Amino acid sequence: MPLYKMSYLKGKKALITGASSGFGVDFANIFAEMGMDVILVARRKDRLEEVKKNVESKWGVSAKVIAMDLTGFDAALKLYQLTKDDGVEILINNAGYGIFGTAADQDAEEVNAMIQLNVVSLAALTNMFLKDMVKKDSGCIMNVSSFAGFNPMPLYAAYGATKSFVMNYSVAIHTELLKTGSKVIVSAFCPGYTNTEFIDVSRQEKSKFVKMAMGESYPAAKEAVEKMLSEKAVSMPRFINKFGAVLMKFMTRKRAAVNVYDAIRK
Repeated sequence: MPLYKMSYLKGKKALITGASSGFGVDFANIFAEMGMDVILVARRKDRLEEVKKNVESKWGVSAKVIAMDLTGFDAALKLYQLTKDDGVEILINNAGYGIFGTAADQDAEEVNAMIQLNVVSLAALTNMFLKDMVKKDSGCIMNVSSFAGFNPMPLYAAYGATKSFVMNYSVAIHTELLKTGSKVIVSAFCPGYTNTEFIDVSRQEKSKFVKMAMGESYPAAKEAVEKMLSEKAVSMPRFINKFGAVLMKFMTRKRAAVNVYDAIRK
Protein backbone atom coordinates (compact mmCIF):
# COMPACT_ATOMS: atom_id res chain seq x y z
CA MET A 1 0.00 0.00 0.00
CA PRO A 2 1.58 3.30 -1.04
CA LEU A 3 2.56 5.56 1.84
CA TYR A 4 1.63 8.71 -0.08
CA LYS A 5 -1.97 9.16 -1.19
CA MET A 6 -3.03 11.59 -3.90
CA SER A 7 -5.06 13.54 -1.37
CA TYR A 8 -1.91 14.10 0.70
CA LEU A 9 0.27 15.15 -2.23
CA LYS A 10 -2.23 17.63 -3.65
CA GLY A 11 -0.95 21.16 -3.09
CA LYS A 12 2.52 19.94 -2.05
CA LYS A 13 5.64 20.77 -4.05
CA ALA A 14 7.86 18.59 -6.23
CA LEU A 15 11.31 19.85 -7.26
CA ILE A 16 12.56 18.35 -10.52
CA THR A 17 16.05 18.87 -11.92
CA GLY A 18 16.76 18.32 -15.59
CA ALA A 19 13.17 19.42 -16.17
CA SER A 20 13.52 20.88 -19.67
CA SER A 21 13.24 17.59 -21.59
CA GLY A 22 12.82 13.82 -21.43
CA PHE A 23 12.14 12.28 -18.06
CA GLY A 24 12.11 15.72 -16.44
CA VAL A 25 9.08 16.80 -18.48
CA ASP A 26 7.38 13.47 -17.78
CA PHE A 27 7.89 13.84 -14.03
CA ALA A 28 6.56 17.41 -14.13
CA ASN A 29 3.35 16.21 -15.76
CA ILE A 30 2.98 13.17 -13.52
CA PHE A 31 3.22 15.18 -10.30
CA ALA A 32 1.13 18.03 -11.69
CA GLU A 33 -1.60 15.53 -12.56
CA MET A 34 -1.55 14.51 -8.88
CA GLY A 35 -2.26 18.15 -8.01
CA MET A 36 1.28 19.02 -6.93
CA ASP A 37 2.91 22.35 -7.67
CA VAL A 38 6.26 21.89 -9.39
CA ILE A 39 9.64 23.61 -9.29
CA LEU A 40 11.41 23.14 -12.61
CA VAL A 41 15.20 23.36 -12.77
CA ALA A 42 17.47 23.18 -15.83
CA ARG A 43 19.85 25.34 -17.88
CA ARG A 44 17.52 26.17 -20.77
CA LYS A 45 15.10 28.84 -19.58
CA ASP A 46 13.09 28.91 -22.82
CA ARG A 47 12.41 25.19 -22.59
CA LEU A 48 11.52 25.48 -18.91
CA GLU A 49 9.06 28.27 -19.64
CA GLU A 50 7.42 26.07 -22.25
CA VAL A 51 7.09 23.20 -19.76
CA LYS A 52 5.72 25.63 -17.15
CA LYS A 53 3.09 26.95 -19.56
CA ASN A 54 1.97 23.48 -20.59
CA VAL A 55 1.84 22.10 -17.05
CA GLU A 56 -0.10 25.06 -15.65
CA SER A 57 -2.63 25.13 -18.49
CA LYS A 58 -3.16 21.36 -18.55
CA TRP A 59 -3.28 20.59 -14.84
CA GLY A 60 -4.14 23.89 -13.15
CA VAL A 61 -1.17 23.86 -10.80
CA SER A 62 1.60 26.37 -10.16
CA ALA A 63 5.00 25.90 -11.77
CA LYS A 64 8.14 27.79 -10.75
CA VAL A 65 11.12 28.04 -13.10
CA ILE A 66 14.75 28.18 -11.96
CA ALA A 67 17.19 28.39 -14.86
CA MET A 68 20.67 27.41 -13.72
CA ASP A 69 23.58 25.07 -14.35
CA LEU A 70 23.63 22.52 -11.53
CA THR A 71 27.21 21.38 -12.03
CA GLY A 72 29.06 20.99 -8.72
CA PHE A 73 28.53 21.47 -5.00
CA ASP A 74 28.22 25.26 -5.06
CA ALA A 75 25.41 25.06 -7.62
CA ALA A 76 23.58 22.45 -5.53
CA LEU A 77 23.94 24.62 -2.44
CA LYS A 78 22.57 27.63 -4.34
CA LEU A 79 19.53 25.65 -5.50
CA TYR A 80 18.89 24.40 -1.97
CA GLN A 81 19.08 27.92 -0.58
CA LEU A 82 16.65 29.14 -3.25
CA THR A 83 14.09 26.44 -2.46
CA LYS A 84 14.59 25.32 1.15
CA ASP A 85 11.63 27.40 2.34
CA ASP A 86 9.28 26.16 -0.40
CA GLY A 87 8.27 23.04 1.52
CA VAL A 88 9.60 20.55 -1.03
CA GLU A 89 7.89 17.20 -0.45
CA ILE A 90 9.37 15.35 -3.42
CA LEU A 91 12.84 15.84 -4.91
CA ILE A 92 13.64 14.29 -8.29
CA ASN A 93 17.37 14.35 -9.02
CA ASN A 94 17.10 13.85 -12.77
CA ALA A 95 19.81 16.22 -14.10
CA GLY A 96 22.70 14.35 -15.67
CA TYR A 97 24.27 13.23 -18.91
CA GLY A 98 26.71 10.76 -20.43
CA ILE A 99 29.78 10.94 -22.66
CA PHE A 100 30.19 8.17 -25.23
CA GLY A 101 33.59 6.93 -26.42
CA THR A 102 36.73 5.27 -25.12
CA ALA A 103 38.14 6.79 -21.94
CA ALA A 104 41.42 7.60 -23.69
CA ASP A 105 39.58 9.72 -26.26
CA GLN A 106 37.55 11.73 -23.77
CA ASP A 107 38.42 15.19 -22.48
CA ALA A 108 39.32 15.20 -18.77
CA GLU A 109 37.64 18.55 -18.14
CA GLU A 110 34.41 17.37 -19.74
CA VAL A 111 34.49 14.14 -17.74
CA ASN A 112 35.02 16.12 -14.55
CA ALA A 113 32.01 18.34 -15.31
CA MET A 114 29.87 15.24 -15.86
CA ILE A 115 30.99 13.72 -12.56
CA GLN A 116 30.32 17.00 -10.77
CA LEU A 117 26.73 17.00 -12.05
CA ASN A 118 25.92 13.28 -11.94
CA VAL A 119 27.52 12.63 -8.54
CA VAL A 120 28.56 15.70 -6.55
CA SER A 121 25.50 17.84 -7.18
CA LEU A 122 23.10 14.90 -6.77
CA ALA A 123 24.68 13.78 -3.50
CA ALA A 124 24.68 17.32 -2.11
CA LEU A 125 21.02 17.94 -2.97
CA THR A 126 20.06 14.55 -1.54
CA ASN A 127 21.93 15.29 1.68
CA MET A 128 20.54 18.78 2.19
CA PHE A 129 16.90 18.01 1.43
CA LEU A 130 17.10 14.69 3.28
CA LYS A 131 17.96 16.48 6.53
CA ASP A 132 14.80 18.62 6.24
CA MET A 133 12.65 15.64 5.34
CA VAL A 134 13.93 13.57 8.25
CA LYS A 135 13.16 16.43 10.66
CA LYS A 136 9.52 16.52 9.53
CA ASP A 137 9.46 12.72 8.97
CA SER A 138 7.97 13.15 5.53
CA GLY A 139 9.19 13.34 1.95
CA CYS A 140 10.52 11.40 -1.03
CA ILE A 141 13.73 11.59 -3.04
CA MET A 142 14.18 9.85 -6.36
CA ASN A 143 17.69 9.69 -7.78
CA VAL A 144 17.85 8.83 -11.47
CA SER A 145 20.48 6.14 -11.99
CA SER A 146 20.62 3.83 -15.00
CA PHE A 147 20.85 0.24 -16.17
CA ALA A 148 24.50 1.22 -16.62
CA GLY A 149 24.83 1.27 -12.83
CA PHE A 150 24.55 -2.53 -12.64
CA ASN A 151 27.71 -3.46 -14.53
CA PRO A 152 30.92 -2.05 -16.05
CA MET A 153 30.00 0.10 -19.06
CA PRO A 154 32.75 0.25 -21.69
CA LEU A 155 32.38 3.28 -23.99
CA TYR A 156 30.53 4.95 -21.12
CA ALA A 157 33.15 4.14 -18.49
CA ALA A 158 32.91 7.29 -16.36
CA TYR A 159 29.16 7.73 -16.90
CA GLY A 160 28.45 4.13 -15.88
CA ALA A 161 30.56 4.57 -12.76
CA THR A 162 28.58 7.68 -11.78
CA LYS A 163 25.32 5.77 -12.13
CA SER A 164 26.66 2.89 -10.06
CA PHE A 165 27.37 5.45 -7.33
CA VAL A 166 23.86 6.86 -7.62
CA MET A 167 22.20 3.47 -7.32
CA ASN A 168 24.30 2.21 -4.40
CA TYR A 169 24.14 5.57 -2.60
CA SER A 170 20.35 5.65 -2.90
CA VAL A 171 19.78 2.06 -1.80
CA ALA A 172 22.11 2.54 1.19
CA ILE A 173 20.16 5.61 2.33
CA HIS A 174 16.86 3.82 1.70
CA THR A 175 18.05 1.08 4.07
CA GLU A 176 19.20 3.55 6.73
CA LEU A 177 15.77 5.19 6.71
CA LEU A 178 14.00 1.85 6.86
CA LYS A 179 16.10 0.62 9.78
CA THR A 180 15.67 3.83 11.77
CA GLY A 181 11.89 3.85 11.32
CA SER A 182 11.77 7.02 9.23
CA LYS A 183 8.83 7.61 6.89
CA VAL A 184 11.09 9.35 4.35
CA ILE A 185 11.68 7.43 1.11
CA VAL A 186 14.79 7.43 -1.07
CA SER A 187 14.57 5.47 -4.31
CA ALA A 188 16.79 4.84 -7.34
CA PHE A 189 15.31 4.86 -10.85
CA CYS A 190 17.31 2.71 -13.28
CA PRO A 191 16.07 3.00 -16.86
CA GLY A 192 17.86 1.51 -19.84
CA TYR A 193 18.07 3.07 -23.28
CA THR A 194 15.13 5.44 -23.62
CA ASN A 195 13.83 7.75 -26.34
CA THR A 196 15.12 11.02 -24.85
CA GLU A 197 17.91 13.47 -25.73
CA PHE A 198 20.47 11.28 -23.96
CA ILE A 199 21.85 9.56 -27.08
CA ASP A 200 22.28 12.81 -29.00
CA VAL A 201 23.89 14.60 -26.06
CA SER A 202 26.31 11.73 -25.45
CA ARG A 203 27.23 11.64 -29.17
CA GLN A 204 26.54 7.93 -29.51
CA GLU A 205 25.56 6.34 -32.81
CA LYS A 206 22.84 3.76 -32.29
CA SER A 207 23.82 0.12 -32.73
CA LYS A 208 21.24 -2.50 -33.73
CA PHE A 209 20.95 -3.53 -30.08
CA VAL A 210 20.37 0.04 -28.89
CA LYS A 211 17.66 0.56 -31.49
CA MET A 212 16.00 -2.69 -30.44
CA ALA A 213 16.26 -1.92 -26.72
CA MET A 214 14.96 1.66 -26.95
CA GLY A 215 11.86 2.38 -24.84
CA GLU A 216 9.57 5.34 -24.27
CA SER A 217 10.12 7.66 -21.34
CA TYR A 218 6.63 8.41 -19.97
CA PRO A 219 5.62 4.82 -19.02
CA ALA A 220 9.02 4.34 -17.40
CA ALA A 221 8.70 7.58 -15.41
CA LYS A 222 5.17 6.65 -14.33
CA GLU A 223 6.33 3.27 -13.08
CA ALA A 224 9.26 4.88 -11.26
CA VAL A 225 6.93 7.24 -9.39
CA GLU A 226 4.58 4.41 -8.45
CA LYS A 227 7.48 2.31 -7.17
CA MET A 228 8.87 5.22 -5.16
CA LEU A 229 5.51 5.97 -3.55
CA SER A 230 5.22 2.28 -2.73
CA GLU A 231 8.52 2.52 -0.84
CA LYS A 232 10.61 0.48 -3.29
CA ALA A 233 14.38 0.99 -3.18
CA VAL A 234 14.91 0.49 -6.92
CA SER A 235 12.71 0.70 -9.98
CA MET A 236 13.73 -0.66 -13.36
CA PRO A 237 11.19 -0.43 -16.19
CA ARG A 238 10.66 -2.96 -18.99
CA PHE A 239 11.39 -6.67 -19.13
CA ILE A 240 14.46 -6.35 -21.36
CA ASN A 241 16.23 -4.27 -18.69
CA LYS A 242 15.22 -6.52 -15.80
CA PHE A 243 16.25 -9.63 -17.71
CA GLY A 244 19.58 -8.07 -18.65
CA ALA A 245 20.32 -7.09 -15.05
CA VAL A 246 19.61 -10.63 -13.84
CA LEU A 247 21.70 -12.14 -16.64
CA MET A 248 24.68 -9.95 -15.70
CA LYS A 249 24.69 -11.50 -12.22
CA PHE A 250 25.74 -14.85 -13.70
CA MET A 251 28.74 -13.38 -15.54
CA THR A 252 32.15 -12.22 -14.42
CA ARG A 253 32.53 -8.46 -14.56
CA LYS A 254 34.94 -8.84 -17.47
CA ARG A 255 32.48 -10.99 -19.43
CA ALA A 256 29.66 -8.56 -18.72
CA ALA A 257 31.81 -5.65 -19.86
CA VAL A 258 32.74 -7.41 -23.11
CA ASN A 259 29.08 -8.15 -23.82
CA VAL A 260 28.10 -4.52 -23.22
CA TYR A 261 30.88 -3.27 -25.47
CA ASP A 262 29.83 -5.56 -28.30
CA ALA A 263 26.15 -4.66 -27.90
CA ILE A 264 26.42 -0.86 -27.92
CA ARG A 265 29.33 -0.33 -30.36
CA LYS A 266 28.03 0.39 -33.86
